Amino acid sequence: MKKLLAVLIVFLALAGCSKTHEGVVSEEEMSKTATKTDIKLNDGKIEILGYYTEPRKPRHGEPFKLVSFWRFKEQIPEGYQLFFHFESEDGEERFTADHEFLDGKVKELALGKIIKDVTSIEKLPLTFDTDTMFIRGGFFKDKDRLVPEEKFNDGKNRAEIGSVKITKPNILKKQMEVYVIAGNSRNQTKIDGKLDESYWLNSSKDDKFWLSDGTEISPVKTTVMAVMDHKYLYIGFIADDNDIYAELKNNDDPIYDHDDVVEIFIDPTGTATPYYEIQVSAAGVKFDSKFSGGRRKNRDDSWDSGIVYGVSLNGTLNEPADKDHNWSAEIAIPWKSIVKEPPKDGDKWKVFFHRINRHSNNKKVQKGDFSSWTPPYSGDLHNIKYMGDLVFIYEEIL
Repeated sequence: MKKLLAVLIVFLALAGCSKTHEGVVSEEEMSKTATKTDIKLNDGKIEILGYYTEPRKPRHGEPFKLVSFWRFKEQIPEGYQLFFHFESEDGEERFTADHEFLDGKVKELALGKIIKDVTSIEKLPLTFDTDTMFIRGGFFKDKDRLVPEEKFNDGKNRAEIGSVKITKPNILKKQMEVYVIAGNSRNQTKIDGKLDESYWLNSSKDDKFWLSDGTEISPVKTTVMAVMDHKYLYIGFIADDNDIYAELKNNDDPIYDHDDVVEIFIDPTGTATPYYEIQVSAAGVKFDSKFSGGRRKNRDDSWDSGIVYGVSLNGTLNEPADKDHNWSAEIAIPWKSIVKEPPKDGDKWKVFFHRINRHSNNKKVQKGDFSSWTPPYSGDLHNIKYMGDLVFIYEEIL
């Protein structure tokens, strides 16, 4: 009985010891893998000794781990958690991760020992627009951070830990050239939505619309095209659609929440101050709005674009029993409604072309609902950072 009790006591002691020494590794184990650092926080009571990532070169759109090595002279102050900010060098690009050190597996760390922590990141964002990832971090509680020593403090009480090479981002960047309608072709112009004038045939066009998250081409085809003259910027859309749907009837109704629509976002200066939103539904209803000061800021629905537009249906509206083919929209945007003077030769404007397809065979669309010429990489179509370019070329087309 005494022997059994002794064994039990030893077992419990070892169990307690293993909990206390969770994450402890040798100097040799760390040296094999880590980029070494010598960073101190909290008046030298916490040291960051090294780090590495798994895989060594993280890939956009895929998970990765940050493995970091630490040494503590005292226990972590109560309530403080580990945080990391993964950034471009200038800090413009950022994503974050935070968690309890060792995922909260121990209440008391092995003081003076090297301890390995693993931070798992679900995905390196596709839109993280850099090939070098800078790691800044430390410990935080609410709005407070443990202060790193001055030479490693970035000025925001984050330790400048190091950097890691990652894959080059594959952010889709597009431009469309806008040519001038030749003088003798301007007499053809009729804004009826049919897009059958010769200059549309000769215009720049693109039929590769992406799902809004940027992962793949939309299964529902949309074609956009553009031309100009001295009065208007003309945008044409052809939207394949086997069930054309649009019920709202009044201009400036929230067609973006209900109907099949095409959308144009225009930022003439590239500063989003202001930028303009113009939509036309398959029922020929328009919505327009103006934003000043950045993404979705200071929305002004009283702004009137003054567009001249037409819609043409190759199918029947709101008749789910039959099979439709497509619908098209022709939109003439007066220069004077958005700028004082038309753009000059070679000028570039930022632009989004979006399409919302609400119904397919009388069912709510599950995939391909929101598609874009250049994807916003978000469910928010106002993620204007990822706009493409319109390039104005003063060459005539017939």
